[in-house]
Formats: sequence, C-alpha cells, structure tokens
Amino acid sequence: MQILNDWRQVIEQQAKETKSYLQNVKEPARNYDYSSRNRSEIGFNVFTISSDLYYRENFHSDIIKAFLDPNAKHGEGNKFLHAFIHLLNKCNPQRNINLSDFQNARVSREENNIDILISDSNSGKAILIENKIYNAIDQHRQIPRYFEIVSENYIVEAIVYLTLNSSKYLNQSDWTIDEIQRINPVIYFVPSYSLGSTNLFDNWIVPSIIECNNSESLFILRQYGNLIKFLNTNSMDTITLEKFYLTLKESDNLQTSLSVRNMLNDLPEYLAIRIEERYKGKCYPFKNIWRYKNRDTVFEAFELENLYLKMDIWCSERGYKVHFWNSKDENYDIKVNLPFISSLKDFNYEGDNKSNVEKHFSFNQEELLFEFIDNLLLELKEFKTQPVSNLVIEKHD
Repeated sequence: MQILNDWRQVIEQQAKETKSYLQNVKEPARNYDYSSRNRSEIGFNVFTISSDLYYRENFHSDIIKAFLDPNAKHGEGNKFLHAFIHLLNKCNPQRNINLSDFQNARVSREENNIDILISDSNSGKAILIENKIYNAIDQHRQIPRYFEIVSENYIVEAIVYLTLNSSKYLNQSDWTIDEIQRINPVIYFVPSYSLGSTNLFDNWIVPSIIECNNSESLFILRQYGNLIKFLNTNSMDTITLEKFYLTLKESDNLQTSLSVRNMLNDLPEYLAIRIEERYKGKCYPFKNIWRYKNRDTVFEAFELENLYLKMDIWCSERGYKVHFWNSKDENYDIKVNLPFISSLKDFNYEGDNKSNVEKHFSFNQEELLFEFIDNLLLELKEFKTQPVSNLVIEKHD
C-alpha cells in the first residue's frame, strides 16, 4: 500500500512540474504559432528588389526621417509628423505631446550621432529617435549622452526607442540613478510591428497611408509598410526559439520537453482507446468496435439490405476526424439516401466522394463527440427497425 502511495506522489509531482513548465512556455509557443501562420513572402517590393540596404538601421532611419520632415518632397507638410506624435501619445496617454510645439519642426539625421532628431526652436522642444530595428547594441551610456546634448538647447519631450518587435530592451546598466529618474519618464518603446500593442506599422504607417494624398508618397508608404511586416513576422521564429532555448537550459526542462513530446506522440492512441473502451459492448447496431493503426477507432458493419456502413474516428493531437461511409458502394450518396439521420446534418462530403461524409471535432470537444455517437447509434437502431418498404435504399449495379 505504501508503494502505491509513494508512486501516486511521484506522479502528482511530475504532473505539477509539467503544468508549471507548460505555463512558462505558453507565450513563446503562442508567438511561434502566430509567426508560422503569418510568415509570407514579401512579393513585389521596390526596397528588396533594388538593394540589400533594408537590412541596415541607416536605411530605415533615412525612410522615416524623409516622411517625418515637413519640408521633405512628399508635399504633405506636417501630416506625417503629426501622425507620429499621435502614435507617441497613444503609447503613453499619461503624457501629452502638443502638436503645436512642433509646428515649425526641423528634422535631422545623425546630428551629434542621433539617428533622428526632431526639434522646434520656437517652442524649445525636441524628440529623439534611436533606431534599433536591426537589434544594434546600446553603446556605452548612449541615451544619457544624447539626452544631455539635446537638453543644452531643448526640453526633451520624448526619446523614442524604435525596435523591430517587443523583444529588445534598453540597457540601463551603465546609467546613474539620477539619469534613470530623469530620463525614464520620456522613454517611449515603439516596436515596428507587434501584435496587440501600439506599434509603428499600425499606429503610424497605416494612419499615414489613410491621410496621404500624394500618390508617390502613398506608394512608398505601402511598400515600406509591407517591408516592416515582412521583416517582423519572418524574424519572430528566431526570437521565439531563442526564448524557448533559454527555457530548456533551466533545471531539467529539456527532459520535461522530451517527455511532453513523447506524450503528445502517444496522445492520439490514448484518445482512440478512450472511445473504444466507452463503446465496447455498446456499439449496436454496429457489429463490432476495434482500432485500426492504433489511432483510428472503427465502428464496423451496420448491415441492412445492401447497406454496409462504417464509422471511422481518426484521432490526432488536435482532435477527431469522423468518417461515416459506405465501404462497399462508392456510388452510394449518404446525404441523399439517409436524410432522416439528423446526426449527420453538419457533415460534409469527403471531396467528391459522396459515399463518405466527415466532420472534425476539436481536442476539447470529446463530450460533444460522445453525444454525437450516442445520438447516431439511437438513430441507426430506429432505422434498422423500420419496415423495409419505408427505407430509402438505392441499389447500384
């Protein structure tokens, strides 16, 4: 008895550790699925066709500066700059940057090595943009140095830390406590694209496209927006796998992952066994229930007149695929000949094969699956007791 208690405690501890591990990897797993679904080719894009410069930070700074500059040749004045300020105000609603403070803005590149500097001498306000779209490291005390230089002539309204996605963080290890207290309130973290948070694509590029009246500027904005999404979604796998890799290195998480993988591999067979055990001896009017290739639970041989119907339930880690079919007559139309079997009303033909109808149940719909099977068995029992003259049974030569 003590052995059973000890074994039960071991199993409970393993289940607890596995649950904790799965909680830790839920976010990277979700991100990995998202990037896999959204990964795509960029298609016809002038930036990728013309050169490989889009892999460099300077390229993005040049593009962004050209649109933010009210005096640039896009001919839209302050429109794009105002859209950018709206983005910053959305990032931090507690602070409000006034558009009127940048009515006479000057936008420069690499002034005092600052990627993009937006300044207005009339208001004495400034916005700094530090471009880290390609994950460049933070130089020694880089942001505090820029802050001090600009603060000599302007009030710094915002320091925009522009990244490819939300995975990069600002290194403040070489900052003083005073610098952290003074600078942090004006730091704005802006990913170029990020699901569910304020970002450059959704909150600057898209609004700019909507407001743009210049056809050439509109074309460039659309092309640049496509590039940003392409770069982001196609880089997420590497970032997500890096997080997963670091998680695997903790404690015995690698062994836990291998165990989870093995259990997932065995899960379809277990699901099929659950169905078989539930209906073993209770599968009438089918003659038998058995498993084919371990993961397919087969309800065999509903026979009536020239009918020979079967039901296969293929199990996978994502759920159940139910096939109801006439295995001996491929010309038999299930839906036409069995319209009174209401359990099959939501089923669809398997392609062009009308003798086989199918439906998918998700992993969490086991109870719904069992309810369907119970109802189908009841309807087939009633069908079997009907006088032959009342049955719709087509005969095919």
